[in-house]
Amino acid sequence: MSDTQYPLNNKLERVSDLTHAIASFLEWAEKQKKLSLCEPYKPQYSWYVPILSSKEQLLMEYFGIDLAALEREKKQMNDGYVKVA
Repeated sequence: MSDTQYPLNNKLERVSDLTHAIASFLEWAEKQKKLSLCEPYKPQYSWYVPILSSKEQLLMEYFGIDLAALEREKKQMNDGYVKVA
């Protein structure tokens, strides 16, 4: 797989161990410690509400990977494999 042809896929491969470790930690914190990721309800209040983003979305955003673009790359890869086969 060429780095230049599928850059997001390669980036995901490079950070996959980290994303797995972070996701596992977040799962553990939620289940064992009853912690939730939250965001301010409104800036003028001291209230917090659980975030609506999935862990996957947060991790991909953190590592600079656009999920929609990654899906397009995967489709492009699959289309390429079908043509070869």
